[in-house]
Amino acid sequence: MEDCTPVADFAVARRLLDGEGVKTLFDTVGELSRNMSFHRERHAVLAGNLANQDTPGYKPLDIAPQAKDGPLAGLARTDSRHLPLPETETPPEVFEDPDAEPGFDGNAVSLEREMAKVDANRVRYGTASELASRQLALLRYASTDGNG
Repeated sequence: MEDCTPVADFAVARRLLDGEGVKTLFDTVGELSRNMSFHRERHAVLAGNLANQDTPGYKPLDIAPQAKDGPLAGLARTDSRHLPLPETETPPEVFEDPDAEPGFDGNAVSLEREMAKVDANRVRYGTASELASRQLALLRYASTDGNG
């Protein structure tokens, strides 16, 4: 079992921040930030579905993250001196929920189904937020030599 003293924690943080560790740490925080943005946007779409639960003929929407492919997707850094590929942010894909069944007025919003989606989305957002917070706390701890 690993030593859990503050000195051991500091040593782990120092190893992480040496070399590629800082880049990996910032990449992770960036990815978690993008993940949180997606779940924030999805919450807005799901809230719109709930707001329209009594609108005749309304079809519920959902969004899915876009895959990171594009004109530069096949390129790879084969040498450490190569410049990194630019991040291409593509907006999430909005689509009608194919599993929604319309009622007698044509409205396909199910309160229970939408609330389950909102709750699952909330859990995913909270998890990404907690992970990002922990990564930043590790960076703060290492940057203050364990005094902060």
